[in-house]
Amino acid sequence: MRFGQGSRLNTGMSRNYACIISFADRQELIAIADRFSYSIETLEDGILFDVSGLERLIGKPEKIAQNILNELRIAKIPGSVAIAGTVETATLLARQQSDAEHSQHFPGSFSQLPLEGLPIEEDTLNVFNDLGLQCVDDLLAIPEAELIDRYGHEFESIIRTIRQNGDRLLTPNVNENNVSWGYELDHPVEDFEQLIFILNHGLDTLFRRVAYYGLSTEHLDISFQLSNKTKRRYEIKTSFPTLERSFWLKLINLRVSLDPPEAGIVSLEVVSYFTKPRPSQRGLYAVSRPEPESLLLTVNKLKKLVGEENVGTPVLLDQRLERPFTLDSDALPVGVSNMSVNKGSIIGFSYYRPPLNAEVLVRDGLLVFVRTRCFSGFVTEYSGVWRSNSKWWERTWKSHEWDIEIESGGVYRLCRIENEWFVMGEYD
Repeated sequence: MRFGQGSRLNTGMSRNYACIISFADRQELIAIADRFSYSIETLEDGILFDVSGLERLIGKPEKIAQNILNELRIAKIPGSVAIAGTVETATLLARQQSDAEHSQHFPGSFSQLPLEGLPIEEDTLNVFNDLGLQCVDDLLAIPEAELIDRYGHEFESIIRTIRQNGDRLLTPNVNENNVSWGYELDHPVEDFEQLIFILNHGLDTLFRRVAYYGLSTEHLDISFQLSNKTKRRYEIKTSFPTLERSFWLKLINLRVSLDPPEAGIVSLEVVSYFTKPRPSQRGLYAVSRPEPESLLLTVNKLKKLVGEENVGTPVLLDQRLERPFTLDSDALPVGVSNMSVNKGSIIGFSYYRPPLNAEVLVRDGLLVFVRTRCFSGFVTEYSGVWRSNSKWWERTWKSHEWDIEIESGGVYRLCRIENEWFVMGEYD
């Protein structure tokens, strides 16, 4: 039996949303939710659906929740069920941990929810914990104006959530994973910059369709049909989702200018792939940093200036080479805040360009003293010798290297090529 049909006739009734938190197969959960509603949204850990208007057919929210639990029991699916007047409240209630195989939760217990379940940054949660604020009820006791003064207007969304006045809309399932837009030209166009105005209109149409689903994008495919009967495709990805049209226009223009099409363009097509939107809330004590859009545009401008292969994130190679790293042109650096503190210290190395000429005193096969135009001193410790080329099958050994510590306090890389000595760089 399907309960959802006809439930939208009485538009004056209050909204109600049901949430099932379960790690069962999504299709099984959709099949259960489909018996109660047409408007369904899948979550990472469950499913959310609109049960507004079912009071006439089933009864009060408690009765609706009981019916949903019965369907879970029949299907032998463990899960937690909650019904509330907002999407946020229903989701947070259903995510409460319970030892029972099947449990149901209602707005009356919302005030006792721990703050860890709310979308609050970790550093802010630590401040609340130090102040003795553990649950929603504790946070409700603080005047709203003081919270906004302390944490900014972005915190208003948290306040609306704890007051059960959240305004997030339910986003129904989207079967497609992308949307596309295309345009046929009357005549071939040699210069891509002449198409920016048309592309701007196309991205506006495309992104409005993406936003309609409550989603964003971090991946665009742009294809050109060329006058020589060939097709040219560019795959453009970012490390963050955004629907900022001017940013994508600049990024596409830079990408195409790095490798322009070899013939005139007669048609273009843009495909936008769906992803979840980027949260706007940031931590109270987060270090100030540039917007990712600005950083990515700067990186691509540098690629255009010095060559794509000369810009990127350094990646260490597990080899003994003169330059034991390569550049990943597609990656962006990871912030220190995202790195695990358990991975230990990271040793940096600064190369001297050009290397420093050195005079080295060797006594009985031991390194004793080093002098350069920048520093000099006795060698207190050293390790080596290493030959600089791990790939012995490709070329012969060219140099011998040591890591040395000078009595003045520095640690350096010493290199000998034939009878000449150099200091290649310094450890930070």
